[in-house]
Amino acid sequence: MSTSRSPKRSGTQTAMMPIQRGSEDGHCTWIPNGPQIETVLVLGYVDAPGHPFYSRDIGRFFSLDGRIYIMYGDTFCNNAGISSNTYQVVPDRAKPKDAYYLSGDANGYVHPLINLDDEEVRFLNLPDNEGKRIAFWCFGGVVEITDGVGWTWYQKHIISQDGDSVLAGVGIARIAHDKNTYSGELSSARMPGLMFGPDEPLFGSFSALVDGNMVYLWGQISNDIFLARVPKECCQQRHRYQYWNGREYVSDIHHATPILQDLQQGQFFRSNLFGPDLPWQFVGVTKWADSMVMLGSASRIEGPWDVRPLFKAQGIKQPNAYQYCMYAHPWFAEQSNDKLLVSWCDPWPGGVIMAEVRFKTKNAAYAAVQKAMEVCRASNLQYTELYNPHRLQLTGIDQKTVDRALEMVRHQMGLADKEGTSQARQSQMQRIRDRGASFSERVVNFFRR
Repeated sequence: MSTSRSPKRSGTQTAMMPIQRGSEDGHCTWIPNGPQIETVLVLGYVDAPGHPFYSRDIGRFFSLDGRIYIMYGDTFCNNAGISSNTYQVVPDRAKPKDAYYLSGDANGYVHPLINLDDEEVRFLNLPDNEGKRIAFWCFGGVVEITDGVGWTWYQKHIISQDGDSVLAGVGIARIAHDKNTYSGELSSARMPGLMFGPDEPLFGSFSALVDGNMVYLWGQISNDIFLARVPKECCQQRHRYQYWNGREYVSDIHHATPILQDLQQGQFFRSNLFGPDLPWQFVGVTKWADSMVMLGSASRIEGPWDVRPLFKAQGIKQPNAYQYCMYAHPWFAEQSNDKLLVSWCDPWPGGVIMAEVRFKTKNAAYAAVQKAMEVCRASNLQYTELYNPHRLQLTGIDQKTVDRALEMVRHQMGLADKEGTSQARQSQMQRIRDRGASFSERVVNFFRR
């Protein structure tokens, strides 16, 4: 499937902002007009309560059929051996670090999600390959295409007994959830060959997501990050992939140009963290081995991206070691603009650490409207009553800020006011007003807090 030509690293392209480096003491610079960090609450290792602790890395979340899973790389099953790609299910979204394996044996070995084929088994059984192993690492997680079915782009590595690794390239596998089982156990089916060679950007194995009818995939050569896309029904067809050249998507991978540089691992995703003007976010780590969790934003998926330090991660079992594999878990607070769940890897004998980051909301108008919306819901009032700039201007907030806040509310609420008002709701609204607590007074009171 793969070709051997490498893409360009120069030429006309989207302007790239420099990646900001953090200071030695962990202090952060911050994205202009973005939220400010308030607290970082370390929740601890992702672990299965009541089960033995296994050291592992990656910790990349994905979702299939509404279930939340976490994908790992090398998993050290204590005395049972190493499994190169494992996964756990998170049964309770309110307890994100409680995750459970679904497939293993009596000795404690966890079965990999992606297995060796017959040819690879024969390769490892050759006398010259004694002590070698083949590992499949899925840094990009799984992209769901239809309910319960998705694709993963995995890196294939051949690892010698002394730990040296040779990258073979990137393959693709179909991942499916068996809807007939309550547990959520997954199955995989690898496509023949490799999708991308070792000298090409490892598309999909860095990060991948679905937006509309397209799957967007990020890959890297060294620490340069490239972007590609493919129709979601054509993920296994190499000739359908297109590559961003700085101005447009083209069919020749040789013309791809980097959209970011100096990054080691990370994840691109969409969220409300920066409001509707900056819907695209990035969480990751740089090549500088400084354990900084990086946060980026962009108005378009192609960039330009502004990526800056968020905070310095620290290990639990290895507090002075380099922390890596920084990822976001936006499912934990999908509609929130004030918190984000992130994870990172504490090297062996550590594991994947979860932390909840809480932000200060800089946009006072937005925060006030959110509070007013809560009153609106509790009182069964129409969302249209929020869209009166005159009432909001009583607080002294300028018209532009008010309009921006209201637009953010419209995006979040999906214009729910189109539903209309029933006679019963009108009667209830009148009873509330008769109690002397008008909605406009409530809005103003929330702004004054």
